[in-house]
Amino acid sequence: MAVSAGSGSASMLEPVWTTASLPRLALPSRAPVAARHHAPTGLSWSCQRSWGVRESVLLLLVPSCIARRHGRNLGSALRAEGVQTEEIELTQFQLKKELGELKRRGTIILDSLGFGSAEFAAEADRVREAVNQADLWDDPAKAQDVMAQMRRIESSEKRAANYASTAEEIMAALELAKEAEEGGDDEEAAMMRHEAWTVLTKWQEELSKAEIEMLMNGKFDASNCHISIYAGAGGDEACDWVCMLERMYTGYVQKKGWQIKRLDFSEGDAIGLKSVDLEVTGEFAFGILQGEQGTHRLVRVWNGKRQTTFAGVEVAPILGDDSVAAIEIQDGDLVWHTFRSGGKGGQNVNKVETGVRVTHVPTGIVCKSTEERSQLMNRNLVMKKLKARLLMVQEQQNVDTLAEIRGDVAMATWGAQIRNYVLQPYTIVKDVRTGHERGDAERVLSGDLDSHVDAVLRMRSLEKKKKI
Repeated sequence: MAVSAGSGSASMLEPVWTTASLPRLALPSRAPVAARHHAPTGLSWSCQRSWGVRESVLLLLVPSCIARRHGRNLGSALRAEGVQTEEIELTQFQLKKELGELKRRGTIILDSLGFGSAEFAAEADRVREAVNQADLWDDPAKAQDVMAQMRRIESSEKRAANYASTAEEIMAALELAKEAEEGGDDEEAAMMRHEAWTVLTKWQEELSKAEIEMLMNGKFDASNCHISIYAGAGGDEACDWVCMLERMYTGYVQKKGWQIKRLDFSEGDAIGLKSVDLEVTGEFAFGILQGEQGTHRLVRVWNGKRQTTFAGVEVAPILGDDSVAAIEIQDGDLVWHTFRSGGKGGQNVNKVETGVRVTHVPTGIVCKSTEERSQLMNRNLVMKKLKARLLMVQEQQNVDTLAEIRGDVAMATWGAQIRNYVLQPYTIVKDVRTGHERGDAERVLSGDLDSHVDAVLRMRSLEKKKKI
């Protein structure tokens, strides 16, 4: 529930999550635009199925002459598009109140980044000075670290500037609406309120995304990640379910502007895939997607009967050499297997056993690699994957050493699911952990996962606070 601007200052460490949408405004409406849906590229033939369906903000005052000209141009543009005004349900006072609430939320976000503090300014000066050093790239690893710090600083500065310009735009529209109403031009006033409402709604969405990023305080949350999807109970249906999940995550990643690459896959006996390994590159990719790990259950009509199918999803961070170098694994805890990779790479991968699979006996964790053309390179890569998985599990189970990690990996079968996808006789997608549910299953399966991901992140944030 949103908290009004006058309800008291909120703690920087405890941002207020606004899950309710802003009040509806019955105002100018446009003709619906037909949605365009495209299947993601790079899927195998067995996965080609039908593809359905952003009080420290600076408020700048705009001269009234510029504001009037802006209002006339906006009103003319809206009328040219055939926009017709209807009854106004949200008053000038309510819009200003909502603006105050969004400004308060923006202030919390900027404060959490340290923006505006003396420490932030000193850090920005230090990093910029380091970036301008002529010998910066003599040490590539150090240079990449400095450039990453520079990107974070520039991102915070850009965010503050965007918040300021957004508040300015909303206030300008409200000022124009007031002047038009006082002049008796109700249509122009309605247009300006609609403009303020549109910008408010967009800003609310941006703030919600930024608030989610504030939850990304885990050790590996900023890392890229591997996603492994494997068929569980259900036979051929489970293999088809793996394809549907791959398409869902591909759509979600593409909508967020991230990069996704298929690393490896195993074809099903008749249809679909037995397993598929994906690599996701994006800001806070692991922190956002780690809640997808677990068993996913599908209920639908298959061959004339209502069937239940399962698939497992594993998510692991992609860590650098420095992060995994200190991890030592006893040779006796590992079981190695080699196999022919097949696929691209010429005769070498088809005749020589370049593929590597390793099992960590104490935990039962299995990792494999067929990405490289030599067994040695795949062996090194699979060890990095295994160490990353063990580090992640070590943090999740809150233990001090690898020897304390429990091997309680859940199977993709009945009773272990984290989310249910029901397509017949009704449609619903419900998360067992959070209770969050939606009736538009097709949109979820097309990659519209934001609400489910957000619910899991907020639930885990509350659980951390309770432990503290």
